[in-house]
Amino acid sequence: MNTFKKLSAISMLIFLGCNIQDVDEPYEKKFVVFGNIQANLPMVDTLFVSRTASLDEEIDADELWIANANVKISSKDGNEIAHPVTGKPGRYLTRKNYIYRPGTKYNLTVEVDGKTLTAKTTTPEKMEIGSIKNSNYQCKEESIPVTYINTNNAKMTAVGLIATGTIDTVTYRSGECFTASFASYPLFKIDFNVEDYNTVRILTLALEAAERGLEPEGKDYNSNGFRDSTFINLIYDTTRVYQLWKGAYFRDENNNPYRQNPFVWTVETAPVNMSWLFFNYYGLQLITVQATDNNYFEYLKGDPLAQNIYTMPKSNVDGGYGLFSSTYANFFFVYLKPE
Repeated sequence: MNTFKKLSAISMLIFLGCNIQDVDEPYEKKFVVFGNIQANLPMVDTLFVSRTASLDEEIDADELWIANANVKISSKDGNEIAHPVTGKPGRYLTRKNYIYRPGTKYNLTVEVDGKTLTAKTTTPEKMEIGSIKNSNYQCKEESIPVTYINTNNAKMTAVGLIATGTIDTVTYRSGECFTASFASYPLFKIDFNVEDYNTVRILTLALEAAERGLEPEGKDYNSNGFRDSTFINLIYDTTRVYQLWKGAYFRDENNNPYRQNPFVWTVETAPVNMSWLFFNYYGLQLITVQATDNNYFEYLKGDPLAQNIYTMPKSNVDGGYGLFSSTYANFFFVYLKPE
């Protein structure tokens, strides 16, 4: 139902866009800031600072990065400086041992060329997840049990994410009941504290996507007439239904097919049916369930995918454009095998 609402909203925006008169406003150069902080973690993704360019300005995109900004993140605990990343103009990071706390307000200040940009975010307080027990999926006359899995098997440590418990295996099956639509059979279901958040992101990272091996007997993934090495864990399906939902495969320099990794999906309700659409590869998967702050929710409402050229994303950066947001993530591992 949420998917239909989103499609309807996009269609309405496009329709309205065709009826809005174009207003010729003078171009004004502004600075752009994108940054995200995660509760209970140091800054993982770099904070980006760049500037805009007019349509008639002939300039390489790499020249738009701002390398001389003063970037500061402050809270009730004090100020933290985000330093430039060596060799990557326009990217900034705070100290590796500076941990952002849940349920805390953070203020961002960016000073560049006499301009000051500000933004604020409050990190989410928690993200509680769990698998659904005793669930069934009805397909025609058949009632198919939905697997219950362990979602408490990963822990973030100083050396990174490690497995701490049993990693369950689920089976990827094809066919009318399993790979027909977004409403197909769920491999498992994930519940979370939906009442606390407007928007939650789910990221599926295939940890063995780069593994290579001999193409299966009778398959020619890279269309070169030989049975040779390819990305062996790729879910390779050339049926019309699969192509309609997933689109064409990306291809590397040797024509080997591959898909987006991680796969990212935004949800608003729970439980979430983790169907075939969430997975592009077999093998070990790291699933991240990420609570987002209200800034991210408002940004999504502002059409960041540019479906309507008359609608600007809803930036929370005063004095410029962009987004300063925060998240709280919970993680677990699951193994996906072919039927």
